Amino acid sequence: MTPPGLLAKRPRLREDLIFSRPLRRGPDTVYLLKDRRTGRAFEIPPKEQFLLRRLDGVRSLGEVGAEYADEYGRRLGAAHWTRLLWLLHERDLLAVHPVEPATTSGDGERATADPGRSGALGWWAHRLRFLLRPAVFALVAVLVVALLVLVGLRLGPLWQTARPAFTDPVSLVALALLAWSSAALHEFAHGVVAVHFGATVNRINLVTLTCKVEDYLYLPRRSQQVLIASAGAVANGLVLLLAGAALILLPGAFADRILSAFMLVGAAQTLVNVIALPPLDGYKVLSHLLDQLDLAPESRRYLATLSRRLLRRPGRRYPRRAAVCLGLFGAGWLLASTAAASLVIVYLGALLRPSLGALAYVLPAAIVGLTVAGWLARPGRPRPADRIPAPPTSENNQ
Repeated sequence: MTPPGLLAKRPRLREDLIFSRPLRRGPDTVYLLKDRRTGRAFEIPPKEQFLLRRLDGVRSLGEVGAEYADEYGRRLGAAHWTRLLWLLHERDLLAVHPVEPATTSGDGERATADPGRSGALGWWAHRLRFLLRPAVFALVAVLVVALLVLVGLRLGPLWQTARPAFTDPVSLVALALLAWSSAALHEFAHGVVAVHFGATVNRINLVTLTCKVEDYLYLPRRSQQVLIASAGAVANGLVLLLAGAALILLPGAFADRILSAFMLVGAAQTLVNVIALPPLDGYKVLSHLLDQLDLAPESRRYLATLSRRLLRRPGRRYPRRAAVCLGLFGAGWLLASTAAASLVIVYLGALLRPSLGALAYVLPAAIVGLTVAGWLARPGRPRPADRIPAPPTSENNQ
C-alpha cells in the first residue's frame, strides 16, 4: 500500500530547469531536461516527462498519479514515487523554497534572463530582427540559391578571369581576407540569430572562427533551431551577393580578378556548409527538420539492425517514419563515403602508378578498406548515463 502521507506531498522542480520539445532518438521519443545552473543535461522518456512537468508544488503526488493513470492506464506505487523523489533530490532538481509567482513572457513561457541580449550580439539581434521574418529569410535564401546556380552556369568565364588571382601574392592576400571575413560573419550570424531566439551564446571568437551556442535544443519551435543552424550559410550567401553586385559595379582588372576569385571561393564556402554530413551546418539543419538526435550514429545503428533482420536475426523494429528517415540518410551517407573512397583510391593510385605499375591501386584500396573496417568496428554509443528511470509497468497502487 502507498502511505497516504506520501501521496499528499507536493514536490516542485526547480524553476531554472528547462525541457525540450519531444525529440527522436532512433525509434524512441525522448525529452531533454537541463539544469541551467550546473549545465548538466538528462534524457528522459515521455512517461517521466509527463510526471516531472506536473511536479509544480501545487498538485499532490496523488493528483499527479491520477493524471498518470488516466493517460497511461496504470497507477504508480510507493516504490516508484520513493525512488523518483530520491533521484530528483540526489540530482538537486527539486526546489526547497515555497512556490513564488513566476514571470511569464507573452507566449506563456517562463521568462529567463538572457545575458547575451545585453551585449553586442543582443544589439545586433535587435537591429537585424527584420531579416529573421520568415518571408524575408526565405527571400534571401532564394536569392542565394539563384546566385549559386548562376555561378555554376558561369563557372568557365569566372575561372578564366579569376585564374591570375591564385598566383599573384597581393591578390591571394586580398582573397584570404575576403574569405576570412565571410567565415567570421558566418559565426557571427549563428550568434546573432541564437540570441534573437533566446538561446545563450557562451563563446564567439571571430579570430578562431568558433561560436558555441547553449540551450538551443530547448527552444520551443523547430523553426528556430533550423534558422540558427542555417544562419551561417545564409550569411555566406549574403556576402556572395554583395561580391556579385560589386563585380558588376566596380571597374578595373584587379577588382574583376579578385571578385571573380572570391565568387568561386565564396560559393564553395556556402555549398560546403549546406552538405548534410556531420559536423557541417547542413547536417544540423536536417537533424532539426527531422527532430532526430544523433542522426548519423542512429542511422548507422538502423542499418546494422536492418542487416540483422535480413539475416533473420532478432533486431529492433523501427516506426515507419524513423525507418524512412534513418534509412535514407544512411544510404546517402554510404553513397557519399563510397564516392569519397573511390576518389581517394583513384587519385592516390594515379600518383603511385609510375613507380608501382598495376599494383598502384592496391595500397590505397587497402588503406581505405582498413579505415572503413576500423570505423565499423567501433563500439556502439552507450546510452546516456543521466536518465530518469522508467516507471514500473506492472506495479499497482493498492
